[in-house]
Amino acid sequence: MKFYFFACLLFTGLGLRAQTTSGKTANDFKVIGYYTPGSAEPESLPLNYLTHINYSFSIPAPSGDTLVPLRDDSILKRLVKHAHGGKVQVFISIGGWGIGDGGGEDGRFHRMAERAEGRKTFIKSTMDLVKKYDLDGVDLDWEYPDEDSQSADDYVMLVKDLAAQLHAQNKLLTAAVVARGKKGYGVKKEAFMAMDWINLMAYDGDFGGDIVKAHSPYAYAQESLNYWLDERKLPASKAVLGLPFYSKLGFGKFGPTYKQLVADGASAYDDYWKGAFYNGINTIEAKVRLAKQKGCAGVMIWEIGLDTADDTSLLKAIDRAKR
Repeated sequence: MKFYFFACLLFTGLGLRAQTTSGKTANDFKVIGYYTPGSAEPESLPLNYLTHINYSFSIPAPSGDTLVPLRDDSILKRLVKHAHGGKVQVFISIGGWGIGDGGGEDGRFHRMAERAEGRKTFIKSTMDLVKKYDLDGVDLDWEYPDEDSQSADDYVMLVKDLAAQLHAQNKLLTAAVVARGKKGYGVKKEAFMAMDWINLMAYDGDFGGDIVKAHSPYAYAQESLNYWLDERKLPASKAVLGLPFYSKLGFGKFGPTYKQLVADGASAYDDYWKGAFYNGINTIEAKVRLAKQKGCAGVMIWEIGLDTADDTSLLKAIDRAKR
């Protein structure tokens, strides 16, 4: 997902509760937006279309045991003030892609989680951060614990201990996970059952999946849900389907944001323009309806600062489709 902004970007409980086809109400359906500083001013984020915002990212130190202090924590403070004023919860997302410095992209997580003392210190650092900024939860973005290895078991122990401490403080724990495939088995059932929900990164399919170039078509969302719900037996009530607000140019190359595409003349209703594959309004609405039909907990977005603010808005499309 989360290329560290492409390598370095509650429910409201209010109003009428429109019934959905899954038995959930529109207000029960989570709309979770990842947010990176610089993509938009915190106060500009449209809270009426969101239930949660994941501030991205807090980064583990090279040892993995502690978290690196935020470069400018005033942005997170502004975000929390704005979001809480609109009854939207704020989580801290820890990790992301591209934080490795030896030992693989996720070497810092490996070095921390393989030691009981490392896990303990990491959890204390995380809980201190949650308390300091009055956050509502933690989104763990370890990309990725290895399947059939010690790190998958280490991940389980980390998640269980972190969840216990967060839940004791009435805070929540989630995680971002790969869309499907072998890497997904690094997240064992014992891990995802300890979490409140998991965010399925059903995009970047052009990195080597069998749906090349298209990045995140409707079929990829179907494959991701089939993998997690049917093959992995993740309860639908813990599944949150990921939606992209950016484009890809094929084979791992990032393209313009949705906002940039529309400004340059791309149709808000198509999925392809001048070599860029993206999700327009029709596809976004279809994916939201799919998530509802499957009984999922909701949808999440990478990244909310990349949306438009007029009638072409994808957040507005999500809001329409969830009702």
